[in-house]
Amino acid sequence: MKKIVLMLLGVAATINVMAVTYTAKAKVTISSTSGYECELTLRQADTYGALSGTEMYMSGMEVALYALNGTTPLQIAKASDLTDVKLGLKTDATTSYTITVSAVEGTETLYIWDADSASYALTAGASYTFAAAANATDEARFVIKKAPLPTAQGICFNYNILTLTKYAGATVEVFADGAATAAVTANVPSDLPFDVDLNAQASGKYKVVVSGIATPEEYIIDVKPAVTVVP
Repeated sequence: MKKIVLMLLGVAATINVMAVTYTAKAKVTISSTSGYECELTLRQADTYGALSGTEMYMSGMEVALYALNGTTPLQIAKASDLTDVKLGLKTDATTSYTITVSAVEGTETLYIWDADSASYALTAGASYTFAAAANATDEARFVIKKAPLPTAQGICFNYNILTLTKYAGATVEVFADGAATAAVTANVPSDLPFDVDLNAQASGKYKVVVSGIATPEEYIIDVKPAVTVVP
């Protein structure tokens, strides 16, 4: 009997060592009005490395929400940091979908950012309904973040990255000082924060022109400004 007890204690100790402490974890279930559903599990822990997990086999799936590891769809996604992991969506013949959240753990709250100007906090018991095109696959609409989608329109320029939030449909042109032709032109696809990388441009003053909105905007920015080191 003593030997059996010791063996059981050894097994318990092994299980305890293997236990994972999640910084964030959630099971996200998507369902359609036609009755099809699919589960996606997100696991974030300091002991994990780069994004990996269990592949979702799409064959036969009528409805699916999955994490993207490159082009590989994951049904269970794990990483030390799930920020900026894209989610794919597969729909059936219906256009209304519900996300419900369960099995939540960890000290951090994950959010799904929806390019249709919404964000979904992955908290226990949360439920969200959204519309989507029927019989489609969309791998550009959803992404995981650690904060809710900003509600106010704004432009930020930091470390040579120009970020526009809630400027869906706008065109951004960046002109070197005195130039008639834009050095960079970009179209903003959604209200999600959109980055224009200016690291490849020479240092100096630039004019930013934002058009395609009700009131066009212009700004002057300083790309790669000289930095004075203070001893």
